Amino acid sequence: MFIERNVSLQPLNSFGIAARAALLTRVRGEADVRAVLADAELAPAPKFVLGGGSNIVLTGDVKAAVLKVEVPGRRVVGETARHTIVEAGAGRTGTTS
Repeated sequence: MFIERNVSLQPLNSFGIAARAALLTRVRGEADVRAVLADAELAPAPKFVLGGGSNIVLTGDVKAAVLKVEVPGRRVVGETARHTIVEAGAGRTGTTS
């Protein structure tokens, strides 16, 4: 886990709103969540979970620790004659894997 400081959130939200995160860490799986909860600086801090950035409107800088969810992967877990069931990582954008 790597903590970034004073990070621009402008490229991380679909409206391109200028805002900054005092602290940001990228969460790519369960181990990263556990690391955040065990970290002396992040554990007690308020959290702001940010996925693909398409469902938020930022109104200013984010003082809470931003957890940028970037869980990779995509796989077909089932198929029927009419349906395909896909499991995808969280915070994904676009159609590439």
